[in-house]
Amino acid sequence: MDSKVAELLLGFNALNPAQRNEFTLVINRYIEGDLITKDRIVRESRRDFGITKVDLGPTAQVCRYCGK
Repeated sequence: MDSKVAELLLGFNALNPAQRNEFTLVINRYIEGDLITKDRIVRESRRDFGITKVDLGPTAQVCRYCGK
């Protein structure tokens, strides 16, 4: 199984039943939708949910992108 698929499956399993139903409905709308519908779903999924700051450091690991 691809690592992204496995990660998605773990996230899906962490949802409660109402969230699973919502996820399933959105995925089905995306799969069956036209380009405008797909674009709208993607844009909606990227909207700000009140997160204003993400603190990423310091960590005990080295960044795989910049090496710091």
